[in-house]
Amino acid sequence: MPQKFWMVWLQDSPTTRKRHPTQGEAFTEADRIARLPENIHKKVYVLEALDYRFVESAPLKRILL
Repeated sequence: MPQKFWMVWLQDSPTTRKRHPTQGEAFTEADRIARLPENIHKKVYVLEALDYRFVESAPLKRILL
């Protein structure tokens, strides 16, 4: 069963980079990113994974002609 995780996202950033296994680790990383001089006045979000979806591919069929 997949484990819950958190990610940190910087406002106007195209991606996140790392999964954090605990909320505390994500908060620590968000604090670090927010304190960087280039991020003054930018919001840093801590995102929690609540659920996921995936589609399993159908088995390949072979048909003789």
